[in-house]
Amino acid sequence: MHRRPVSRNDPRYKQLRVQNNKSVQRSREKSRRERELTLASIAQLEKDNEEIIQRLAVVKEEYEQLQSLFKQHTGIDIEQMIDSEPKSTTKSSSVPLQSKENSPNTLLTINTTEKQQSAKAELDANNLDGSIVLINGVQYKIVSLNKT
Repeated sequence: MHRRPVSRNDPRYKQLRVQNNKSVQRSREKSRRERELTLASIAQLEKDNEEIIQRLAVVKEEYEQLQSLFKQHTGIDIEQMIDSEPKSTTKSSSVPLQSKENSPNTLLTINTTEKQQSAKAELDANNLDGSIVLINGVQYKIVSLNKT
């Protein structure tokens, strides 16, 4: 598109300049709004990222506490157990873990604060199926591995 120059003496010149100035002003305002929206979006994403990093730190701490509790109750280090599992693409079934005690039916001994009727009373795993336990504020449902 070829422009025709307009002489400054032409009566349309002032009208064209006013129109051009309004267009430039609208364009600059639009660019300013887009820049402000981009900066606001960046600030929100940085805030969200910080929140996610903090939640990740909490989850990592809870994971380490659960690993420690698991090792205390079973004597098995989860990291060693994970490293020793065969790597496969199919889902692996859960394998019952034996505790420090050599009882073939005992998977986990739970120390409770409730008074027991006998000095060495243990919780029966068969009666725990479906029970809810609370560990570090997280609820877990106990599910029997041996369905008979």
